[in-house]
Amino acid sequence: MLSLKTCIELVYVLEKFSKEEIERIFLIFNLEYYLYPINQRNNSNSKRINILLSNLKSSTLKGPFSGSFQMDLLQYVIDNYYRDKEEVTNKFYDFPTEGKILFEDKFSNNFKKLSNSLKLDGFIIKGNNIIKLLPEEIVETKIDSELIALLTEFNFLTPKGHFEQAVNNHIDGNWAGANSQFRTFIESLLIEIVNILLPSSNCTSASVAIKILSNTINPPFFKKSLNEIESNKCNKPFVEGLWKRLHPEGNHPGLSDEEDSTFRYHLVIVFSHYLLKRLKKRLG
Repeated sequence: MLSLKTCIELVYVLEKFSKEEIERIFLIFNLEYYLYPINQRNNSNSKRINILLSNLKSSTLKGPFSGSFQMDLLQYVIDNYYRDKEEVTNKFYDFPTEGKILFEDKFSNNFKKLSNSLKLDGFIIKGNNIIKLLPEEIVETKIDSELIALLTEFNFLTPKGHFEQAVNNHIDGNWAGANSQFRTFIESLLIEIVNILLPSSNCTSASVAIKILSNTINPPFFKKSLNEIESNKCNKPFVEGLWKRLHPEGNHPGLSDEEDSTFRYHLVIVFSHYLLKRLKKRLG
């Protein structure tokens, strides 16, 4: 399943195709009906690409080669890119960057935003192959969508804004900016949870929020039984460790690489989604 952001980035790549190339895609992907409608015989390329985007938004639509329209179209675009190239398609390439790029190749280098967005969905492009980064049990795009829905449901607009900025920074390849927003997102999320459970707390920082959610609120929001907070049996609790992992160099971390930033993304969405599901259950 590809996220909407990835579908949009794929469409931007398709905009570079000629009208004849787009028409060929319609023929291959069984969309002939849209090519020459009686009342729209001069259908523009941009309109046809919007039709492709409309189909891409459906994660259940089957493609001509597999059970996924999304993955078939992505694979078609990759194959089309390499079709007339003489290089060995599975060779790795090194490109000068601010940080190490994981499995970077010519396609990924030419379409960085699409490549970065795909990694957030749990995929990389390796030569002309689409490789899964994560097991089937962890569907990041589904968790991402549910996370946004929960943030909206609780009216957590500030955390939602930080999360969206983090994702946009990651897609743009701004690793340090993404990391900063991931950290700020978690901090603002913890503060918002405290404000719901204990409105009189006047909480303004992550460290205070963690203490309140661990000890002040009754029953505690964070659980000793899961080693989330410090106890006689655990002096290295998970929540404190995660917070420190998100900003190992203080409030203004230096340049990061893609691999580290993507790792932080996966940590953040799984943890925050879990907390919001717990909050929803607690509030009944």
